[in-house]
Amino acid sequence: MACSVVRSSLLRGSTIRHYAAAATAQVSVHATAPECQVLSNKVTVATQDSNSPIAQVSIVFRAGSRNETYDTQGVTHTLRIAAGLSTSCSSGFAITRNIQQLGGNLTAIVDRESIAYTLQITRNNLSEALQFLEHVATKQVFKPWEVSDQLPRMEYELASIPDTTLILELLHKAAFRSGLGYSLFSPKHQLGKIGSETLQHFVSTWFTGPKCAVVGTGVPLSELTALANNLEIGTEDRAVEPSRYGGGELRKESASELTTVAVAVEGVNLKNEKDALACAVLQRACGTGTRVKWGQDVGPLYKQVSSNAGSEPFGLSTFNASYSDSGLFGFILCSSPNTAESLTSAACEWLKSLKLSDSDIARGKAILKAEVLSQADSGFAVLESLQYQALFKGQVSGPASLIANIEKVSASDVKSVGQKLVSGSLSMAAIGDLKTVPYLDQLK
Repeated sequence: MACSVVRSSLLRGSTIRHYAAAATAQVSVHATAPECQVLSNKVTVATQDSNSPIAQVSIVFRAGSRNETYDTQGVTHTLRIAAGLSTSCSSGFAITRNIQQLGGNLTAIVDRESIAYTLQITRNNLSEALQFLEHVATKQVFKPWEVSDQLPRMEYELASIPDTTLILELLHKAAFRSGLGYSLFSPKHQLGKIGSETLQHFVSTWFTGPKCAVVGTGVPLSELTALANNLEIGTEDRAVEPSRYGGGELRKESASELTTVAVAVEGVNLKNEKDALACAVLQRACGTGTRVKWGQDVGPLYKQVSSNAGSEPFGLSTFNASYSDSGLFGFILCSSPNTAESLTSAACEWLKSLKLSDSDIARGKAILKAEVLSQADSGFAVLESLQYQALFKGQVSGPASLIANIEKVSASDVKSVGQKLVSGSLSMAAIGDLKTVPYLDQLK
């Protein structure tokens, strides 16, 4: 049984996962067109049957850390950790033993707007294992003694968060304060305070049919439809309070020998697909690191900042996080403390202008298309794409459709989105040795 911390779609930003599966036989894979339908219980079902020997099925709910309140911060972190504990139908031991005996893998992955329970298993064992996926996702009981037993694991995770992850958590908190600002990780003052009643109330409130999707790859639609029709979940569609971008600054000093700074403006949301694609192109046109091993970033942001670095090494990349009602667009910089001031100022100066040539934008489009086609070869990336489309759009399409939409994005579209971004207020987060890091008011 495994739990992942965060996931992110292609338009939300890049993420790294390690996934391994063994097939019992070699089967030729012929991808079919994705299928989708909404059932009478308002659950959305989507699949792409590729005839792969490995089947993947996810039960996904549109409920993440943004659905928490101030007093319930950390509930989704606890939910992720609690995946695989006893349910009303199976003990934790029975779930673990049966999944392992069938050669499967069951994971829980959380982000700010969703939580997914995913089963990966060979097709011949799928029907027998699906019952345990259903139990884990919809029949939780959260026995108090089992929940309290997970406290050491939560403490370990909080102590092990790398600066590159923590900086984004701080940036979201500074930018949104609540809603999207609530972290994927439990605040330390909340440890031990999230009990069974809180967890059960969150599940009963947000794990409902209109907020649920059953998604699969290597599985026929009929099998997923049967699973979705049998889910015992509510039918209420409770509205989520929109997150308002406020802008702000959070700094966390530590004994680190490095300085990590993230600066962003309010980005675009996923409701406007054209602007979301233009922003994704913009990110790659600006620069997301080297594309060739031992190579050098050729993005305009890196070029401007490197002139201020001298011989000092540094790392720099833009990021783009788009959500259902808002987003963030900016850069993350890691450098020595002595050069942090000049590099941060140079990067912010560029962020407030976002000047791009047509050749930069053409390169950004080519990179984005290459990433889409590359991820189309990854079974888990395809599953993840179907999850987000089913949850937030209610319909699904393949990579060919996305490529066609990227082709329609013009240089003027990208520049127009860039102009909207630069007019927004800045948000900033910094971690490490902050002796030279400028404050937000010094960057405006």
